Amino acid sequence: MTQLRVTRRYVQGVIEAAQAEGSLDAVEQALGAIDKALKDNKDLRNLLFHPTISRAHKKELLRKIVGAGAPEVVTGFTDYVIEKKREHIFPSVYGQFRESADALRGIMRARVTAAYEPTPEQVQRLKTQLEQALSKKVIIEVKVDPALLGGMQIMIGTYILDGSIAGRLGRLSKHLQEEVGNIKSAA
Repeated sequence: MTQLRVTRRYVQGVIEAAQAEGSLDAVEQALGAIDKALKDNKDLRNLLFHPTISRAHKKELLRKIVGAGAPEVVTGFTDYVIEKKREHIFPSVYGQFRESADALRGIMRARVTAAYEPTPEQVQRLKTQLEQALSKKVIIEVKVDPALLGGMQIMIGTYILDGSIAGRLGRLSKHLQEEVGNIKSAA
């Protein structure tokens, strides 16, 4: 079974338990803390994934990360994952959990990459338009990439809307290369 399928199965169990307990937000926050700690601390990652480090020590580390007030669902989940020697799924758990929790809440996340920092009014107008088009609440995450030259790219789930100048230039270049190839083959 692939890592993604394994992660989805585990996350589905955590989602169901968190819903039953009414602690979806608290579980998301605790899993976010684990995700942030793993991203920010290479030594922690190495320790957690190292096969000779005891399971008890790994469990203790994760309990310290989530804190004493973490929902039992989280500590039970992390303990179970460690017992099953599936620590390698931790880096993808939070993303999968957030995606599933957002779906339950009727939320979609849009990643907007723009050539320049958009104004709050522009972001709000884009959010309103996306919410109308998708009939869901939209959360926009903005990233600036000057390489786009102008315009923006919007990624929602697996869909990408590319309205950037760099994207248009790339499509134009591809079209011109195809046309040159057609002319050469006709000659």
